[in-house]
Amino acid sequence: MAFVASSPDLLKDIDLVEVESSEATATTRERGGGYSPSAVSPHHEETKITIGHEGEAPTFAISQRNRLYQILKRLSTIATIPEDELLLLKKLVDAEIGDVIKFLVEIESEQSVAVIREKLSILVKDGSPSKHRSLVRPALPSHHPVWSIQYPLLKIAQNLEHLQGLSADSAGPANSPASSPSKKTDVIVLVSSGAYNPIHMLHIRAFYVARQYVESNYKFPVVGAFISPSHDTYVRVKNRRNPREMITKRHRLALIETAVASSSWIEVDKWEITRRRVLDYLSTLTHVREMCESHFPRYRVHVMYVCGCNTVVKLSHSALRDEGFGCITVCRPTQTDMVIKHLGKTLSKTTTIVEDTGVLPCDLERATSFRVRQALSNVGANANKIEMMVGKPVFQYFMKHEIGEKIAGKVSWTEEDKQWRQEDLTYVEYTES
Repeated sequence: MAFVASSPDLLKDIDLVEVESSEATATTRERGGGYSPSAVSPHHEETKITIGHEGEAPTFAISQRNRLYQILKRLSTIATIPEDELLLLKKLVDAEIGDVIKFLVEIESEQSVAVIREKLSILVKDGSPSKHRSLVRPALPSHHPVWSIQYPLLKIAQNLEHLQGLSADSAGPANSPASSPSKKTDVIVLVSSGAYNPIHMLHIRAFYVARQYVESNYKFPVVGAFISPSHDTYVRVKNRRNPREMITKRHRLALIETAVASSSWIEVDKWEITRRRVLDYLSTLTHVREMCESHFPRYRVHVMYVCGCNTVVKLSHSALRDEGFGCITVCRPTQTDMVIKHLGKTLSKTTTIVEDTGVLPCDLERATSFRVRQALSNVGANANKIEMMVGKPVFQYFMKHEIGEKIAGKVSWTEEDKQWRQEDLTYVEYTES
């Protein structure tokens, strides 16, 4: 199966506001068009999301967010919308929740200020009735059993608990087939692996783009994501020409933890980096699936590998398919043709290509781990650029631990830098001599 999806993001805020999206009920997407404040948005061509057969040209699935933003803009010129309500409405639009799409399209041509205000108030108050989780979640009590779940599954456990609560609220009679305790609930967990030397904002952004696409086009919710940093040996080989540019395992782990600390669904998994030897991505995906299924037996966990265009061309797509793993490739528009050219017919078997066509600041658009390391060699001159590429918390970690000076060779990596942190030792499979 193959999808090539376009996922435009009009938000310029690189902090990646976390929007709790949901399963979209619509199976079509419409192209965004021009906007005229004095006229209703023109007719938009509909593009169905289809499954392509091997050898066929891939189908492009177009996001509706551009059009929905235009509708919001038009409504705000007719009826005054308070800033806090407008922010919430934009979050709902970003999630592309099915009934929110339907609601905004239905009032697109409405001219009555009173009707617009009344309908918007209902939407702001109730949010989306069909979504599987709320934008604001009730806090779990301190004695709740979910808090006994250990790292790295705590975030997934909290999301599953919330999902279960909402499902119970909307469930039918206790004796209905849907409420049968033997029936497993299907959920999706995203996984990405790599050197992360160091992590940057596009690594994080890829998860958000992938989640939005999955929840807009599949019926299963994404309940979590794991970032799995590679073994030091793999990173050392990649940086053999400039060994001082290798950020040690201690700091790579800490940097990823810093980057995802504010996320309610993305977590770092220390399993791969703490093994005795370098492992491939299939071992990591299998580990995540077994870990989730053993801890959450009531759920059927579908694991999907999230990667970029440089990684997808190296994957064994037949192995992914045989092992039952999905694959989502997030790439920029200029990279799509290259990926399709390299993969050819293989693309139609397992890979979903999602185009991230968001309008990003130039430095963020070009962010790579290599460019971050280059900029770190002269932190004083590149501070703003670095912060744009990695985010403020990670940038502050760089400064606190003099990562830039160590990469540039101005300060030596210490023995402490090369050792595990105390909190990581529990997971380490081998003993260092």
